[in-house]
Amino acid sequence: MFPIAQIFIIIAACCGVNIALYIAHKKRRGEILMCPIGHACDTVIHSEYSRFFGIPVEFFGIAYYLFTLVSYISLVTFVLTPPSLFLFLIVALTVVAFLFSVYLVFLQAFVLKQWCTWCFASAGLSGIIFLITLLSAQYPVALLLVQYHSFILAIHIFGVSLGLGAVIITDVFFFRFLKDLKISEFESSVMRLISQIIWFAIAVLIVSGLGLFLPEREALLDSPKFLVKMLVLLVIIVNGTFLNYFIAPRLVKISFGATHDHKTGSLRRARKLAFASGAISLVSWFSAFTLGMLHSSPFSFPTLLGIYILLLAAAVTTSQFVERHPQKFVH
Repeated sequence: MFPIAQIFIIIAACCGVNIALYIAHKKRRGEILMCPIGHACDTVIHSEYSRFFGIPVEFFGIAYYLFTLVSYISLVTFVLTPPSLFLFLIVALTVVAFLFSVYLVFLQAFVLKQWCTWCFASAGLSGIIFLITLLSAQYPVALLLVQYHSFILAIHIFGVSLGLGAVIITDVFFFRFLKDLKISEFESSVMRLISQIIWFAIAVLIVSGLGLFLPEREALLDSPKFLVKMLVLLVIIVNGTFLNYFIAPRLVKISFGATHDHKTGSLRRARKLAFASGAISLVSWFSAFTLGMLHSSPFSFPTLLGIYILLLAAAVTTSQFVERHPQKFVH
């Protein structure tokens, strides 16, 4: 990487760690975080999405920016030739940090519908580091990916397995919660934690998937198995977003049979959508796992896609029957 690029990354990381420390300081002292531009910084940093796995998201920012800052200062100061393992780790971490920033921006834009200028600035700095890292890398990234192919593949399998396991656990918990036909706030918090695990698994899939795809993109683009798996992953992302951020919040603390202030039938529709979305999620993760485990497939793209669509249709139909007769499945 060129020295000027390293200096720009150092400056960006320094700004990033200061922003993250500033947010952490304000939260620790219980002071209101004012936005430089009139937005709702304090609302955002105290929202239910301000923690990931129970850890304040600014702590992730502090750790990432500090690691980046120290690493690049060391490279510039001691004029080191970084080993390939370091390059691989820094590229992987940079991609993960960028995707996490995109995730947080998405939450502000479409879920909270509130903006935090400081958070947005941090996301911008993460994006700058991401672009500089990829565009100025002197060591070909493709060679790194080939060199660590086995490790990336293991991480990819871990991501699929983690996501599938989390989805199964989510469905089990959901049926347990149906015993009293109510999802309490505590039960919702458990499902929210599992949801974060699923999003983590999706991020692992995306990052490791890119690592597997780039060195073999020509062959993979001709693979029906790979193309269907990419469509399945897209369904997982879209469906997960819809379920976790637009449907599930409406079901918290709602007794399905009790009197409520919502429009007649709105909760029933939300529950039907939740059941259908859960079925789509389960089938999609199983499909991704199965396709990932197969070395090859004798089926064409239309055939594989048709099988997947049929499985989705069967799962959604079954989910609607279960939704109408939950007591038959809950003991």
